[in-house]
Amino acid sequence: MSNFKSHLKIGVWIFFAVLLIQLTSCGEKDEPFPAGFEKVAGFELIARDSIVLVGQGNLKLTISPKFTAAFGEEVFLETLPTMQFIVDGNRSANPVIISTEKARVFKIYAIIGQLKSKPILIRVIDVDPNTYISKFSVSMGDSTKAPYAIAGKSQIDFKISILDYRSREFTEANKPAYSFYLDGVEVKNHTKVPILRSGEIPLWVEVGGIKSETKILYSRELPDFSKTYSLPMVFHVIHTGELIGHSENPSQQQLSLLLNKTNDILMGRAKSNFRKGHNQVDPNIEFFLATKNPEGNVLAEAGMNRITSTTKSFKYDDPSTVEYLFELMWNPEEYVNVFVLNIENAVGFAMYPPQSPPPLTNFYGIAIRKSANTFTMAHEIGHFFGMRHTFSDGFECKDPDGFLDTEAYDVNQKITDRYFKANCEGELFFGTNFMEYSPTVGNTFTLEQVQKARSIIDQGNFLPESSSPNSRVNPKPWVRGVFNPDLKPVQ
Repeated sequence: MSNFKSHLKIGVWIFFAVLLIQLTSCGEKDEPFPAGFEKVAGFELIARDSIVLVGQGNLKLTISPKFTAAFGEEVFLETLPTMQFIVDGNRSANPVIISTEKARVFKIYAIIGQLKSKPILIRVIDVDPNTYISKFSVSMGDSTKAPYAIAGKSQIDFKISILDYRSREFTEANKPAYSFYLDGVEVKNHTKVPILRSGEIPLWVEVGGIKSETKILYSRELPDFSKTYSLPMVFHVIHTGELIGHSENPSQQQLSLLLNKTNDILMGRAKSNFRKGHNQVDPNIEFFLATKNPEGNVLAEAGMNRITSTTKSFKYDDPSTVEYLFELMWNPEEYVNVFVLNIENAVGFAMYPPQSPPPLTNFYGIAIRKSANTFTMAHEIGHFFGMRHTFSDGFECKDPDGFLDTEAYDVNQKITDRYFKANCEGELFFGTNFMEYSPTVGNTFTLEQVQKARSIIDQGNFLPESSSPNSRVNPKPWVRGVFNPDLKPVQ
C-alpha cells in the first residue's frame, strides 16, 4: 500500500510538472520573426541615455536594437522582433526599468531567439548636472575636420566642445567659461581665424585651469600656381539625326556656356552661396574650344564634332561603350575629348590618366549626359586629372584618394542633414568637395588635389604640355593600340 501511495505521489508530481512546463511554454511562446529577419546575424543595443542622474526614481529606459548581417552591413526591419532583456543576470520587463536610488552601474543585454547582444552599461551617477563636465576639446568647425591649412590663405572656424554628464554639448547659454589657444596665444574669437605661418601649429582649450589634449594643425606654404594652363577641348556630340539645337543634339552655344561656367570654377571666378573649404585652392586651369580637326582643317563649329549614331543610349558599365569612345576619340596629345551622349546608370564618367607608355589602349577623356551641369563637368575633369573620390564605398571607412587634406567618408553612411556627412572618425562635416557624391555644395578643390591635376599636365602624358588659345605646341605622335577592356571608367 505504501508503495502504491509512493508511486501515486510521484505521478501527481510528474503531472503537475508537465502541466507547469506546458503553461510556462505557452506563456513564453516565441512570436514569428518579422520579414527580413533571416538576414540578421547579430545585433547590438543602443540606449538613448547611458548615463543618468541619481534621484529620478524608477526610470524607464529607451533601448533600441541595431541589426547587422553576416558581413557587418546594417539590416533594417519594418517591425521589431520580441526581445528578452537581462539586467545584471536577471530577466527584466520590456521596457527596462531601473532604480536611480543610488549611484551604481547596470549591465544589460538582450536575447532574440538564439541571438544574444553584447552587453551595454547604464551608469547612475551622483553629480551636479549644471556644472559637471565629462570632456572638452577643440576641433575644426567648418567644412572639413582634416587638420590641414594653407599659410596666409586659410581662415578656419574652430569648434569648442564642452560635454555634460551625458556626453552632450552644453548649450551656448550654459557653456562653462573656457579659453582657446592657437600656437600658444589665446584667441578670443574662434571663427574665421587666419593661419599666418606654415609648420605644425598646436591648439588646445582650457576649462577651469585644466588643459585639453593638444592637437596639431599642419599648415603648408601655397605653391606658385600663377601659371595658367589652357587646354584645347572638343565636344563629340552623339545624336541620332536630330537638328542642331534639339535636346538630343545640343548647340555649340549650350556647350560653350557649360564650358565657360566650368572655366569660372577652375579659375576661381565662380561665386558660391556657401563658404569654401579652408583648404580650397583655384586650379588655374582653363579649356578652350579647339579650332581645327586632326587633319588640320578648320572646324565648321569650333570645338564641335557631331557624330550620327543608330544607338540611342549607352550603358556606363558596358565595355563596348568605352571601346566605342576609344575608337572615336581624337588624338589625346592634342585634344581633351568630351563625349556628349545619353548615358544609362550615370550622369557622367571619365578615365584616369594612362599609366602605361604608348600605344594607348583605352579611352582617355570624359563622357557626360546631354543634361550635365557644371558640377558633373568639374567632377569628371577631376577624374581626368587623376583625382579619385574622397569616399570609400563599402563597409570599411578608409581614405580612398591618398590626399590628407580631403575628408574621407563612407558613401553608405547615413546623411544626417542636407549637406552633412560623417567622416571616418564619426565627426560631422559639411560637404564642399567636387570629388564627393551628392549631397555636397561642390565648390572646393583642395591644395593636394590641385597639385595632382597640375602635375598631370606638367608630365605631358597624353596631354599638350603647354598651350593657350594663342599659342599651340606640336603634339607628340600617338598610336591607337588594341583596346584593353580591363580598365574601367569611374563616375
